[in-house]
Amino acid sequence: MRLCKQKVNQMQPTIMQDIKLFPQTRKVLLHLEKRGSISPLEAFGTYGITRLAARVHELRKAGYSIVKSLNRDEAGKPYARYSLA
Repeated sequence: MRLCKQKVNQMQPTIMQDIKLFPQTRKVLLHLEKRGSISPLEAFGTYGITRLAARVHELRKAGYSIVKSLNRDEAGKPYARYSLA
């Protein structure tokens, strides 16, 4: 029975199984798929990710199309927001 489950998993791979993503990169991808976009502040506050741009770079390298938009906060300070294209 154990062999059957392994064969089923091999026959129907998911994106997560095909691409060996690091745990933080996988969290960013799942966040983008669920919520639509993420900012560095959200990434840090929710997941403790301090280098969001590096995680986005890894996703792009894996073949995901991610759009970066520059926004400004209430104080006028610029920040990036990433979303799936």
